[in-house]
Order: sequence, then structure tokens, then C-alpha cells
Amino acid sequence: MNRGRIAVTGVGMITALGRSAEETFAALVRGDRGFSEVSLFDVSGQRTTLAAEVRGFAPRAEAPRGFTAPWSRSDALALVAARDALARAGVGSGEGLGVTVGVTTGGMLEAEALLAARKVEDLRAAAEPLLSYPLSSTADRLVEALSATGPSRTICSACSSSANALVQAASWLVTGRTERVLAGGTDALCRLTFTGFNSLGATDKVPCRPFDRDRQGLTLGEGAAFLVLETEEAAARRGATVVAFLSGWAVSAEAHHITQPEPSGRAAAGTIAGALRRAGLDATAVDYVNAHGTGTTSNDTVETLAIHAALGAEARRVFVSSSKGQLGHTLGAAGAIEAAVTVLALSQGVVPPTGGLVTPDEACRLRHVTGSGEPSPLRAALSSSFGFGGTGTVLAFERGDARRRPTPERARRTVVVTAASTFGPSSVLSGEACAPGSTAQPARLSWAPLADLDPERSRRFDSLATFATLGARAALESGGLGEGGRSGVGLVVGTAFGNVERTAAFLQTGAEKGPKRVPPAEFPHLLPSAASGNASIYLGLRGPILSTCDLEATGEAAVDVACDWLESGEAEALVAGSGDPYDSFAADLLGPACETVSDIPRSEGAAWVLLESDEHARARGADTRVRLAQRRVAARTSLDSLRLEPPSGPGRALVLAVREPVLAADLLRRSGWGSAEIRVLGPETGFHEGVTAYALAFARALVVRGQATDVLVVGWNARRLYAFHFAGPG
Repeated sequence: MNRGRIAVTGVGMITALGRSAEETFAALVRGDRGFSEVSLFDVSGQRTTLAAEVRGFAPRAEAPRGFTAPWSRSDALALVAARDALARAGVGSGEGLGVTVGVTTGGMLEAEALLAARKVEDLRAAAEPLLSYPLSSTADRLVEALSATGPSRTICSACSSSANALVQAASWLVTGRTERVLAGGTDALCRLTFTGFNSLGATDKVPCRPFDRDRQGLTLGEGAAFLVLETEEAAARRGATVVAFLSGWAVSAEAHHITQPEPSGRAAAGTIAGALRRAGLDATAVDYVNAHGTGTTSNDTVETLAIHAALGAEARRVFVSSSKGQLGHTLGAAGAIEAAVTVLALSQGVVPPTGGLVTPDEACRLRHVTGSGEPSPLRAALSSSFGFGGTGTVLAFERGDARRRPTPERARRTVVVTAASTFGPSSVLSGEACAPGSTAQPARLSWAPLADLDPERSRRFDSLATFATLGARAALESGGLGEGGRSGVGLVVGTAFGNVERTAAFLQTGAEKGPKRVPPAEFPHLLPSAASGNASIYLGLRGPILSTCDLEATGEAAVDVACDWLESGEAEALVAGSGDPYDSFAADLLGPACETVSDIPRSEGAAWVLLESDEHARARGADTRVRLAQRRVAARTSLDSLRLEPPSGPGRALVLAVREPVLAADLLRRSGWGSAEIRVLGPETGFHEGVTAYALAFARALVVRGQATDVLVVGWNARRLYAFHFAGPG
């Protein structure tokens, strides 16, 4: 699996300081700051009226001609940055290009006024902006606009979202799933996040001042950045210039608090150290840290502790700066924007300053850069991202002319399915009980899942957080991972829309009563990654924690991400699946169309599988009877490209699909599964966006029970088709 280093061959950006990477970086080095009065929406009555807004930007002017789907501001920002990156890399769109996008708000700017109105008849009459609401919309727009045919994925982990999009891209490159990926993130300013951060008192009334003794909070911004990542061999074949190398990365969670960082800094320091280990570097090789540096008192202090703990005495030598003092906190785009800045600092040999920093806080004693950029021959640099829910990611980059070091050959990990859980009509089921016929789904659950959690620790949980926590706990316990053995386990939560009803209520309060009347404690729970963050804190999970979305194939997407990270060695054990509570707001909006899908009644529920590397599972004595024999993802328009391998042996082969047996039968006729029995589960499970996760849990139970030797689960949406093959010992 050792495919050489990961080369960065193109960088693109659009920010409040420029409409390209070149413009933005030049302005950063000069010390320019991009803050101004917000013009996109009314900010009267807010704690601050400032943000780093991309002024004069018209999304309709950037959207490709002839595209009928609506383009949000986040979509259009992403396309500008993506084109900039591809042009600088000398890469055309099309064949083989993968796409990963980190995002937290998606098309919220366009949707939120309608959501706040809460008048169903008005919403149905003007619902087009809501089509860009799902988080997966931006990735889908980019794939279509760029004719990208490689894998695509949406990642949400609060402020580390786009840093994790780069890690997702790296997993594809090291396992050979593709050889070139456009990876980055985007987020536009919107009322939801502006009101939310102001209500928390987390914003500064003047432009933010990271690490300064007088700092009082963050200042929001917007923008997008993308990097073209490719294997070193692929870059060499086409004679591309390598701007930098992505040499290492680490992803972890603190399991501490939904908004506050773990105060000792040990968790963040461990993530920094993990990135250096992956890169094969020590602290003496690091010359620059692009810090998360939000300007909030606790974040900057804790990050300083982490830098000192991870780098030791070298922390006094290493340059440190925060781009947020000039670009604002761009949320889901921040990790990619700051990674792009780090890469340009390496390639151009200059460290940009921390805008607004005048007098460093005694608690933030580092080698700060102030005023304007400081020239320096940099060898290696780190880019740190730490988000709500304690999700942290650190990326380690080296200069494009860095010498190649010997690296150990890494075998592609075998993935085993060691446990599963599903929501049944009256309780959570796990293990062999997760089988077809035992979990028939009513339209709504007849029990209250929240009652099964500690009321003090879960008092702000919504249904999605409850589904994720209860379901993941059941899978972990079924797999023999009690509270003492979970610290390294991660969680991937599939959510198609997040909590629309709760978000709409927050927006409605702000619209009707003013921004000072919104409930501050609600805001952190409105982000799509809140469920995974809350579950990780409740369960003590400190591995990679993130959310993903792919509309009607959201359960499949979550499991696919988990498999990527396990096969490439980013994690040893992950719980993955989907929780989909019934959302009355969505039901009111969509009306009768919401109640059935392909003539299957709409339901609610959750299903989860515990996935591990075979080595990890065997070392702890777990049940390894079910392995992932193969998985495939292909464009819905190209079934032949799945290239399914036949069942592993002469035993009973079974195919599970939630709906549309004609499509499943057509797929199987093109493969070695043509004679397998097809079982359509929709009448038993009902339908929701993550329901194929039920089929995956069922598949494991059938193999464990000996009722099948090979089970193929197929799921799809309008764009993609997924296939997962679970098999017994082979």
C-alpha cells in the first residue's frame, strides 16, 4: 500500500482579502485585515457587526452556465477556489479526479429566511433555495461542474471539517482508490452562525486579536480553499511542480465538552505529536505552526500549552501565527484555508503575521509574528484545527524540495465487522438480534430513546444525538468494548439534514424576538456534527469523530468513510451508521411526498456497525467471523464500473436492498451475483435517508447466524450506487 508521498500541486483560495490564493497570501504577508461591516443580512442588535466578508461577490455570476440546480453562496465560493487550485496545478477537470469538501453550514444563507418563516404554504411556494440546504450539495455541484469522475465525499466535524476533508483525500491516495483529489472546504456567512456565536458571547466587538492580552473573542469570516493532492508518482508522470508535501496528519477527539477545549492541552498536544509521528518528523524539523488561534481566551491559552507540550524546548524557536486575525474564522473552510496558507508559507519562505496582535498574553508565550510577514527558509510546518465537540486535526507539511525519507511499507488493512445495533420497535437491539424480521419498523418509534440515557449528561440532546449515542453504545457493548476500552474508538455519523426542526425554531426566535433573545445554549447543538460530538463526549470516544451526508445514501456514506479510514490506518476501530429521527418540519414542508419513498412508508430509526482492522480485533479477542470482502461505489449512470467480484464460496449468497428491486436485479445480472436471492427490506424497515445501515447490520447477523455465507448490501441515491459484501471466514 506504500504509494509514496502525497504531493500538493495546486492551491486555490477566495477570502475577504483576495479572489485567488496569490492575492490572499500577498495581502496576508502585507498585514492586511479583511474585516468590515456585514452587508449580506441585518446584524443590528448583535454584539458585533463585523466580519471578514467577501465583498461584491455574486454567486449567480460564478455558477456555470446551463446548470439548472440552484447554487448557494457556499457552492459558488467553492467553485472559484477549486478552479484556482486546478489551474495552478495544471490539472483539467474530469477523469479520475476525486472531490472532498469540508463544510458546516452549506446553503444555510439561502435557506434560513425560509426556515425562520415557518409558514408551510410560503415555503412550498418558494422552496428552491432549500434545495441547496443539504451539506452534500456543494460536493455534488463541484462534481457536476468539473466533470469529476473519481470518488466524492462531504465531511463535517465543525471547525476541523475541511482539515478532515484533506485527511479523507489522503486515505484515498494511500490505498490507491484514486491518484488525484481536489480537497478543501467552504462556508459562507449566515444569520445562524453569526447570531449563534454572538449569543454565546464568543465574538470580539472589534476585529479579533488572537493571542493578544486584550483579546475578547473571535470574528467570523467566509471563504473557500482547495488543494490538489496527488501521489508523488502521478505528479512526476505529468511533470507537475510540487508546491509542498502533505507528510503527516492526525485526527482525534477530546471527549470533554461541546464548546470548551480540554484545559490542560494534553489532548491537542497528542494530536500534534501524532501528526509528527505520521510524517516521520521530530520537533527540530518544524519551523512554523499555523495555529487554530481563534482569539477566544480559552482556545488560545490551551493551544499554547499544547504547542509547548508537543514541541518542548523547540516551541521557543518555532514561528507561530494565526490567519484568523486577518481572514476571520471561516468555520468549515478554516482548516483548508489555513492549510493553503501553510503550504504557501513553505513554498515562498515567508511567515504571515497574526493580525491584531499587539501585546502577547503572558499565557501565550510563543514566537509570534506581528505587523507584516517575516522571511525565513521554512522546512516543515503544521496547520492545526480544533472544533466544537473537541474534534481536532493537525496536518504536517514539508517543502516541495524536501528529501524523501525511507518509509515502511504499509499493508492495506482488512476490515472486520465485530458488532452491530439497530433501533427496533420498542428498544435497541444488538448482535444476532439485528436480523430481518426482528426489527420491523413502525412509522414512528413507540418508545422514548432519551429515557435510556443519563438525564444530566444528555439534557440538551436532540433525537439525532440520542440515536447516535444509544446506538453506538449498544454496538460497542455488543462488541466487547466497555467504558474502559473505548478511548481510541472513533465515530462516523451519517445525517442527511441534521435537525431542521430545531434549527428552524432557533432562527424563528431570532427573526421574531431579535438576536439577543435566542437561547445561547442551543446554538452548539445545531451544527450537523453536534450529534457525533455529543455522542463522543458521552461515551468517552477519542478517535476520529465526524459526520457525513449523501442524502438517501447517508448510511452507506458513513460506513464507506469508516472503511476508508480503517483501510488506510487512520483509525483502528470506528462505529459507523446513521440515525434519522422523524422531523416534523421536513414533513410539513414536503407534505405527502415526505410520507412515502418508492411506495415505502417513511420511518425513523438508527443502525450502527462496529468496524475494526482485523489486527486490532484479533489482538483484543473480538469476534472476527464477518469480514468486509469488498465494497464498491460508482456513479448511478455507470453500473458496470462497480466491477463486483463473485461470492467467496459455494454457500448461500444473499442480496439485501431497501427498495427498487429492478435496479438491484439489473446490477446483479452484470456480476457474479446473478443467481443470488434478492431480499427487499423496505416493507420491514420503512424508509429514511440512512436506512441502508439497517441492511448492513442485518447482513452481519445473517452471516454470524450461519444463514448466509455471503451477503451483498446495495444502496443508492440519484447520483451514486454503493455495494458492501460481508462474508464469513475465508
